[in-house]
Amino acid sequence: MTKPLRWTLALLAAALVLPVGAYLWAKAEYYPADAVDRAQAFINLLHAGQFDHAQDMALRNEYVGRTPAEFSELMVRQLCDVDHVAWTAPPQTNGNRLRRWFNGVQVEMPEITVEFEGRCLVSVHLRRTADGQWKVFNMQRHAG
Repeated sequence: MTKPLRWTLALLAAALVLPVGAYLWAKAEYYPADAVDRAQAFINLLHAGQFDHAQDMALRNEYVGRTPAEFSELMVRQLCDVDHVAWTAPPQTNGNRLRRWFNGVQVEMPEITVEFEGRCLVSVHLRRTADGQWKVFNMQRHAG
């Protein structure tokens, strides 16, 4: 095989592989690692009994409690043993994030739900604050 033929075949292969790879990347689901890590840290603090630190990660509202006493009471009722993340919502693809960026729209979703599974199901709802941090808005144990 001659050198020019090898180069032509290599360019042809790249011309086929790159668009397919870009398409697959664009259709792949984006995993919101920062939000999931924040939700997991919140649950870990609750399990460790560090309610004051956990409350610092939450918005003060009627869902998680406005005072430390309300917070502790509500969170103890909602907490159970969970061992893995089942899903996050709303689903977002890499291509959707790229399209939002090109259009000048906020790329990060304003609210994300992280669903945990284990001995029960727990949904942790997070909201993005003005400074870009994820804060727990609500946590609910629920039936499947």
